[in-house]
Amino acid sequence: MELKNYITESFSKEYGYRIKFAADCGSEHMDMLEKCLAKYNLVSATPFKRTPIEENPMEFYRVKGTECTSEVCSTDVILKYPVNERILEVWCAVNLGMDHARVLAYNVKDPRRIESEMAEEKAKADEDRRVSEEDAVLNNEDQAHYEKQNEDLDFAKAHFGEEYNKKFLDELQKIKDEKGIEYFRNYPDKDQIMGKDLEELGAQMHGLPNMGRGAESQKQVSNNAQTLKGVL
Repeated sequence: MELKNYITESFSKEYGYRIKFAADCGSEHMDMLEKCLAKYNLVSATPFKRTPIEENPMEFYRVKGTECTSEVCSTDVILKYPVNERILEVWCAVNLGMDHARVLAYNVKDPRRIESEMAEEKAKADEDRRVSEEDAVLNNEDQAHYEKQNEDLDFAKAHFGEEYNKKFLDELQKIKDEKGIEYFRNYPDKDQIMGKDLEELGAQMHGLPNMGRGAESQKQVSNNAQTLKGVL
């Protein structure tokens, strides 16, 4: 009875896979895909979902290091028999006449499916938000838009802008004139930065009484005679 239930359960099981092709796939590719998956008892295959053409599609480049300029077509298939994802990739590539590096397959329960769908949604949301470098606001050297956004700010007292920079450079030059250029060259060396010059002082503090500040008064510990009972 248990064997019968096991066989019945095995026949009722289905296995889902997502197959992706870094290629322009059409109806003829779907027909060929359905034929080659018949050996695994194909239940269904969704129509190809297509992404725009891009250079080095992210998923293929990350997983297989594939460098190409192509759109990506994907389909979700359900099979009656399980198959190793790598074998499924090779089988589909051979039958569709594609390079194995341009075929990617994984189980629909694989976390990569969720990651892939999130990346597709993000790319779709950002499609109309992309701008060229020439259009970037930060590439505009005119500071008028910053001043307009901060009309209540006194730029003469602010810590940025041309007036502040000029004031800072004038103050810097004043110090140079008073103390000489060598004043700015008195930087700590590597040993000072790493604390090497303080190693001797540290040793004194930890090795001498009163942390190296002077002799510590000796304290006499009283000795009390102890009587050992029971000793002859």
